[in-house]
Amino acid sequence: MAVKWTEKQQQVIESRNRSLLVSAAAGSGKTAVLVERIIRMISEGEHPLDIDQLLVMTFTNAAASEMRERIGAAVEKKLREHPEDEHLWLQAALVPQAHITTIDSFCLNVIRNHYSSLDIDPSFRIGDEGELSLLKGDVMGQVLEACYAEDSGDFGLFVEHFGRGRSDKGIEDVIYQMWQFAQSHPWPLAWLEECREELWKEHMSQLEDSPWMKFLLRDVSLQMEELAEQVRGALTVCREENGPLAYEPMLFSDLGKLETVGRAASEGSFEAMYEALAGLSFDRLSSIRSKEIDQEKKAFVSGCRDRVKKAVSKCREYYAAQSPEEVEKSLAGTRKPLSVLLDVTERFDAAYREAKRERNVLDFNDMEHLALEVLLEEVPQEELSKEQEEGERSQAPVRGRPVRRPSAVAEELSRQFEEILVDEYQDSNLVQEALITSISRERRGHPNVFMVGDVKQSIYRFRLARPELFMEKYESYTREESPHQMIELRQNFRSRENVLNVVNDVFYQIMTKNLGGIRYQEETALYPGASFPEVEENLGPDIKMRQEESAEGSTEDGFARAFSLAAGTAPELLLADTGTEAFKQLDEDALDYTARELEARMAALRIRQLVSEEEGLLVWDKDHYRRARYGDMVILLRSMAGWSEVFVNILMNEGIPAHAQTATGYFNTVEVETILSLLSIIDNPMQDIPLAAVLRSPVIGMTDEEMAWMMAAYKKNAKKGQDRGMYGAWKLWEEAEEEGSVSDRERKGSIGQIPNETAISIWKKLGKLRKLLTSLRAASRFLPIHELLYRVYRESGYYDYVSAMPAGETRRANLDMLVEKAAAYEATSYKGLFHFVRYIERLKKFDMDFGEASVAGEGENGVRIMSIHKSKGLEFPIVFLSGMGKHFNKQDAYGQILLDADLGAATDFLDLKLRVKGPTLKKQALKRRMELEAMGEELRVLYVAMTRAKEKLIMTATDRSLESKLEKWQDIPLVDGQIPYTILSGAASFLDWVLMAEPAIPGGHMEIRQADIRSLVGREAALQIDRKTAKAELLCLDTGQIYDERVRAELDKAMDYHYPFEADTGLYAMVSVSELKKQSQIGRSEEAFGTGSREMEAVGLEELVSLTAQSPESGLTPSSPGSGALRGTAYHRALERLSFQDIHSLQETEAALLDLYESGFLDSEAYEWVEAQVIWRFLDSPLGRRMAQAQKEGRIRREQQFIMGIPAREMGKGESEELVLIQGIIDAYLEEPDGLVLIDYKTDRVPRTKSGEGARMLAERYRIQLDYYERALTQLTGKNVKERLIYSLTLQEAIKV
Repeated sequence: MAVKWTEKQQQVIESRNRSLLVSAAAGSGKTAVLVERIIRMISEGEHPLDIDQLLVMTFTNAAASEMRERIGAAVEKKLREHPEDEHLWLQAALVPQAHITTIDSFCLNVIRNHYSSLDIDPSFRIGDEGELSLLKGDVMGQVLEACYAEDSGDFGLFVEHFGRGRSDKGIEDVIYQMWQFAQSHPWPLAWLEECREELWKEHMSQLEDSPWMKFLLRDVSLQMEELAEQVRGALTVCREENGPLAYEPMLFSDLGKLETVGRAASEGSFEAMYEALAGLSFDRLSSIRSKEIDQEKKAFVSGCRDRVKKAVSKCREYYAAQSPEEVEKSLAGTRKPLSVLLDVTERFDAAYREAKRERNVLDFNDMEHLALEVLLEEVPQEELSKEQEEGERSQAPVRGRPVRRPSAVAEELSRQFEEILVDEYQDSNLVQEALITSISRERRGHPNVFMVGDVKQSIYRFRLARPELFMEKYESYTREESPHQMIELRQNFRSRENVLNVVNDVFYQIMTKNLGGIRYQEETALYPGASFPEVEENLGPDIKMRQEESAEGSTEDGFARAFSLAAGTAPELLLADTGTEAFKQLDEDALDYTARELEARMAALRIRQLVSEEEGLLVWDKDHYRRARYGDMVILLRSMAGWSEVFVNILMNEGIPAHAQTATGYFNTVEVETILSLLSIIDNPMQDIPLAAVLRSPVIGMTDEEMAWMMAAYKKNAKKGQDRGMYGAWKLWEEAEEEGSVSDRERKGSIGQIPNETAISIWKKLGKLRKLLTSLRAASRFLPIHELLYRVYRESGYYDYVSAMPAGETRRANLDMLVEKAAAYEATSYKGLFHFVRYIERLKKFDMDFGEASVAGEGENGVRIMSIHKSKGLEFPIVFLSGMGKHFNKQDAYGQILLDADLGAATDFLDLKLRVKGPTLKKQALKRRMELEAMGEELRVLYVAMTRAKEKLIMTATDRSLESKLEKWQDIPLVDGQIPYTILSGAASFLDWVLMAEPAIPGGHMEIRQADIRSLVGREAALQIDRKTAKAELLCLDTGQIYDERVRAELDKAMDYHYPFEADTGLYAMVSVSELKKQSQIGRSEEAFGTGSREMEAVGLEELVSLTAQSPESGLTPSSPGSGALRGTAYHRALERLSFQDIHSLQETEAALLDLYESGFLDSEAYEWVEAQVIWRFLDSPLGRRMAQAQKEGRIRREQQFIMGIPAREMGKGESEELVLIQGIIDAYLEEPDGLVLIDYKTDRVPRTKSGEGARMLAERYRIQLDYYERALTQLTGKNVKERLIYSLTLQEAIKV
């Protein structure tokens, strides 16, 4: 059935010849629309495009793969409808090579195709993260060493300013931070230069013209405007009937003062704004005792004024703590440290580039910047000067950033791509924007960029995404048809209307232009587009209808009353107040039950209700309703660290299968930490912490008491100059062991006062460590790291140990992953164990974690726990949004140095004489901007989380001040239907925002429930008691007693069961004749068969000197493994190709073999193995002459392949009738009037004696093989085999079998 597109979707699909921005709301089907647009472009119209004329850029490789698959499937569907369309057949062939790619892959392709225009080796590779981190660390050390050596004073000031403690860690961190941030700019050195130029603005008149000051003044202006609007709202309430009219004069005074500050800020005068803000004071409100005054209105006005006073105080704290003179002085004090930082960053960048060039390595930043170098060329100075003279350019180029224009390569790509389609455009950055612009046709007046995304879902600012790029076009593009058009897709085809209602209710109030980047209004709201049929008419067969309504009243789960469990129920907010007296009065054991565990318990109990067989939630599944299952549910968390483990444990304890999809924690798993500690001491045993970890681990098994005795003896007996620490203690005990025998130690009983048994145990375990390290350290000198890890696993036995631990499969997978990482390390420019240990340390330092290894099938039918970022682009029937009370992380705004792409760099002012440090005004401005941007990001993260649910949204939170917050946010004034951003920016968590919006949410749109803390904790305590009791009972069970005869009988039946077709499980679907022959001679190789001793191996081989001689090329001797197979293959190849009828002498044999070699039928190694004399003796034998005659008459067949089916019972495999396919190759057979002659060549070394022992051995060995050959030949030809012969090239005779 054809898809029915909405009017807006149809516009997006059919619009052509323009740059189009599509603002696609959550669940609006943007991917389907994008695919349909591409399909229409390559299949419809008079001149449909080829798909390689389109460039499709996606955000991830997974998205690119999905897009390619969808387009391929759509093209195949079109082909089924129009199989005669040759153009469609061409598109089907082009899809695998279509330009559907990530920005990184596109850049890599540009560089590989045009490396000649760059100063790089075409054989470059993309560096491993760990390798690049090591390289950066090495380069940083070299750069700092050189700076210290050259220091003229300024560098010392820089170190004093940014250094921490006695190490260079502080200064390294700020250099890395500055360098990494610069990489997000299209021209990093130019951005650094702009920051440097900003430093030299000294006077306030210059500062007021800087971007950061303009932001500061604009921020103050906006805040004052909003606060003034709140005061006006309070004045309106004062004038209402029974309003607190006595407050009016003070509010008028407040309003005037706020407008004065706002006016000074909007006029761009910091000095005037400072004087007005610093001098702003609030008069005391008049006392009102009249009982006629409405107390609620009085409280509203009073609360409003308190909020205004608090906001003004915060604004003064940010921007009016320093006078203009103090501002100038403090900024001047940061000039030198920041200037040195910029210089060292440029120096580090140059050195790092050179180090990568030496290793022929690129990183991901290089790909984008090198692609820009290919696509944008410098304008020659002569042309630039001429243009400036002609007035075409008003500005000279910035130092470090020459004026650039699209290169010939960019022009070529621009002609190639009829349209550029960019997915997830809201997450683009400046570099990607420059790349897209360089290859578009915009500059030629033919805009051709299609951009789709949703700024409300831009949640990757931590990756330096710039949602402002989207908003700039969103606000400037027209809503009507034009060369630059914007279309809004508002319908949501994912969620039920009740989910969308609460999303709209909340975000209408909290997503504002000033905080979220876009105002949430009718144009941007979500509208239901999905269809959910009536429940009664579409029930699945497995549903058991509820027998009676849930009783009203308190339940054991702590909720005030039971929930309604039907389809499409309202979203829920489940709350627990951890600040209540009830929580504080819990006993000591219960207090250990944390707020996170309480929240997990709430979620677990609600999950149990949702999956109840009789009262569970109904969810729509393709064509009917069914009860919810665990696999329908996801728990979304803002941060996985410290949360996911708690939720998994609580859910599992409740019997709910759960799996957390973490991207961290790998290096913290006990098995990985143990092996990494062992590797560390293999490299250098003089490391206390790794050595102690290994001694205490199961690898050595030393107890805490033994380690304490070992160290105590060391401290008592240590000598001057002896090794220190744990290593010194180890060596001391080794020396004591060498001084006397074991019997002496046993007789003395101790070293010092250590108990005899303990001392012996310590010596034994230290000896085990010494033996293990001796072996592994020797192996580490020549083994690659991944092979060394296998040796470590094997010799320590630790791999087998962790396999037997709880979650052993996952632990084993973690160790396997470590081997994979070691193999990846071996492919880098670093080698050896020392650098591998550093490699892992760098991965840990920079949080390049991998998450624990996943096991196949894990979490498929359980509750999934994942981060909100991980859930983007996904949908789930039931979503739990947990951790709503977790406070926002604002650490980035409190760093030593703050960076902004537009405002530059700022740091604290340090007075070295007074030894005091304080923030500059510029740093305060950047801090404010970063906080606002972080809050806007959190707002969009909340939007993403709430829009993942299809059927049901449940939010959970705990808060120690819940009651006060519920009261605090009840009377928030709305300005034009939205909460002022001065109030919104004061929120500390998602919960605050939802509670702010809750008073205006219509009744029935969201259910709010508070849990009973005592019930929740009491339930957990009862469960723990039950578990302890059950464990005690199990340990005390009498294993000899039969407690239940029926269960015992069932267990016996299950344990004694034998699968009736067990023999068939060992059958192969297909097996070769050679394998069957080997199975009949288990434990005996072909070459050793028939030889009773080593001396017999050479008997009877005098005539085969050439065969038994060592091959000069292969290095194999007749007794070497594999030499028999090589010799046999060589002779079979020669006998297959030789023309028997044309060879009549040894010389002709030699010539024929040489011809086979020169023709390529024999390689050099086979040619060396084949001896002409042996071949001639065969050809000159009766059998050879018989075969030559048959060949002359056309009666010989050589190398006859066959496959036949034989019942397993005929192969001695029980009584099974299962057919086994047998395959093989018959060397030769002759057709004679009375039957066939079967011939098989053998090169086996067997004894040649007069008694014919060798011939009997060959006949015995190959009888089964020839039986199968005979059966196959009979089936193939329909003729009987009259004679079966083996020709032994060793014995030089034919043997009848």
